[in-house]
Amino acid sequence: MVESERNADGDIRFILRSNGSMSRRQILTFLGVAGLVMASIGIGFSVLGLWLVLPFSGAEWLLLAWAFKLSFRKAAMREVVTITEASVVLEKGYDSPEQTYRFQRTWMSVDWIKPPFRGHPSRLAFRSHGRQVEVGRFLVESEREELIHELRQILIG
Repeated sequence: MVESERNADGDIRFILRSNGSMSRRQILTFLGVAGLVMASIGIGFSVLGLWLVLPFSGAEWLLLAWAFKLSFRKAAMREVVTITEASVVLEKGYDSPEQTYRFQRTWMSVDWIKPPFRGHPSRLAFRSHGRQVEVGRFLVESEREELIHELRQILIG
């Protein structure tokens, strides 16, 4: 998802977020229902004498919860591109910027790298003075195309 805003100074900011299909509440509800179903199946088999199903059912639920935690963390990734009169600043991180890259606007280029094989995603990169930083790796192809066109209009025009 790409959002853009312009402040009073004329600076332009693009906020890039990945598309998270489930909210935290939906994930917790799903894990609760899945846990109840797994526990009832495990208890049912335990009553029949097959008690070993119960710990495996619990381990399966823990693995499912861990996978959702990783997925939710990856969906929280954010990138902020701020374009000022003299510079372009890229901030990457989850809740707060963990990495910050600064480029001089006049010396940088925005490259759209087409994939070598059909069906693979393209790449969007900022380049300057031998340094390259990929932008919007988590965006879908149409969002990446739209972003590259907007960035080129702003930086060139």
